[in-house]
Amino acid sequence: MSVPQRPRPEVSRSRRLILDAAERLFADVGLEFSLNDLAHEAGVGVATVYRRFPTHDDVVRALYERTYEAFVAVFDALEDAPDGWAGIVGYLERSVAMMNAHPAFAAAARRMARIDPASTLGHDLEQRLNVHVERAKEQGDLRADVMAVDLVTMVAQLGVLSVFPEPARTMMSARQLSFLLPGLRVHTQMLGGPADPIPTTLERLQQLAVQESFAGRADTGPS
Repeated sequence: MSVPQRPRPEVSRSRRLILDAAERLFADVGLEFSLNDLAHEAGVGVATVYRRFPTHDDVVRALYERTYEAFVAVFDALEDAPDGWAGIVGYLERSVAMMNAHPAFAAAARRMARIDPASTLGHDLEQRLNVHVERAKEQGDLRADVMAVDLVTMVAQLGVLSVFPEPARTMMSARQLSFLLPGLRVHTQMLGGPADPIPTTLERLQQLAVQESFAGRADTGPS
């Protein structure tokens, strides 16, 4: 069996520069940038961009792969969660912090659904999330009617806050999580009212956003 060759260091570096530039351009013009603009922003030759990404859709696919890798890092960080509820809170906090740090990720995911609807990249992540969901239910902390897809949807919904500049983006995310998390508690299903608030804070999301796995934007740190 042949072992896949790793890309040469200069190839990996140029890909990283180009994708970092794509994220910066997204903040200014969305995903509708040209490959020439991308080369200028990345500080590389146009030919280099076309070698790494022959089409604009290839850039989107690479951004989506970067999104997937970031979510893998989220779940890797939750492997040692002390209980199911900690896994749920950790998933939501870390995912929202990561999406705030990389607003282009949500747009890339939406575009991928159109250009490559048959893609299965990321399907394994729902299974990893479901482990925390079922564990939290068994431990009596999570509402029985909550599914993994509900949590994914919450993260996607909060992604709309990426239109705000920092620190407003993270402040609003922390505020919305403080509303959403208590509603997931089993107490709300039993009693029909709010449970104890979860202290997701601005400082907590800012700390998560500047972790190495989420790095990539200059405006995600505390102000």
